[in-house]
Amino acid sequence: MYSLEEKICILFGEIGLSSNKFFQLTDLFDGAEELVAELGHSADAEKLLGDGYPALCNALKKHYYDKIVEKAEKNDIVAVTWYSEDYPEQLRNIDDKPYVLFCKGDVSLLKSECLSIIGTRKVSSYGRRIAKDFTAVLCDYFTIVSGLAFGVDTIAHETTLDGGGKTIAVLGGGLLNVYPAANSGLADRITENGGLVVSEYGLTAQPFSFRFPHRNRIVSGLSKGVLVCQAPAKSGTNSTVELALEQGKDVFVVPGEIYDMGFHGSNRLIKTVQGACVTSPRDIVDFYGLDNPAVSGESYQMSIEEQTVVNALSEGPLSFDDLVIKTGLPPAELNFLLANLELRSIIAKLAGNTYRLYGGIE
Repeated sequence: MYSLEEKICILFGEIGLSSNKFFQLTDLFDGAEELVAELGHSADAEKLLGDGYPALCNALKKHYYDKIVEKAEKNDIVAVTWYSEDYPEQLRNIDDKPYVLFCKGDVSLLKSECLSIIGTRKVSSYGRRIAKDFTAVLCDYFTIVSGLAFGVDTIAHETTLDGGGKTIAVLGGGLLNVYPAANSGLADRITENGGLVVSEYGLTAQPFSFRFPHRNRIVSGLSKGVLVCQAPAKSGTNSTVELALEQGKDVFVVPGEIYDMGFHGSNRLIKTVQGACVTSPRDIVDFYGLDNPAVSGESYQMSIEEQTVVNALSEGPLSFDDLVIKTGLPPAELNFLLANLELRSIIAKLAGNTYRLYGGIE
């Protein structure tokens, strides 16, 4: 059962009242009962709400929140409000905090240790590999948060589920109006496998374009840190990073080829955000001082490119430059492959930027 305060949050969230106006409005009254009784007679409230004032008063008078609760329950949706014990503390401390979160799935994940993995919708093959390989490791340590968009978001959610991890998808529209529609199946898979899909917008709210940058403050707000897998110069990813920095979150960025337009935003972030550059998921694991159990190379299915590196090292240690020549791989891609193979204890790094197979002759 919801308290009257929570029902008011549910109603206002369904109608689309902004967080800023919600907190200003509730400050005008001494509790929920006074708000319900006096809203229709408050000149201050009318001035604050403007054209939306009559509709909101009417909805409150007719207890429209009961219909919303009933509809939510029929769809296995629960509301976590500003007044709920389940409301995550990390969101209480951000600017423009949401006052209601409509949730489907495991609500307890809101209070788990989260890491956001984000990036462009138009992900390259290299960016795809970054998102997949980093997520495959990091989902062992964190609940992975992303936005259910195409590209990096989808890869992060799917890889987490494939690895048996937990993931949260934050939507830019209502839970009964999943966008993109092609990812509605992924949203179902998330909830069916112990994850969580969440939105601050009404149950059937339209996924208007302006809502996606706005929801990004929740993506970053839920998380300890944000990992950027790939971002061009102009990308919604950059807005999430800006919000994360304002919120005091850690920002991690994987570098890309300097001539690849798809990584111009990523490389610019590395130049402007101190300590952001990471070349292995181990960098993030070590940053937070987490245990990092060795992963057996025998149980790991290497990619063709990784096997090429291993074959090159089978005859003995090689420097990074020699590996570039012998494998024919671009330096940026080779650097990423080496970091991943080292993380999995398949190879070891020696002094002088030289590498060998794990257990080989130094």
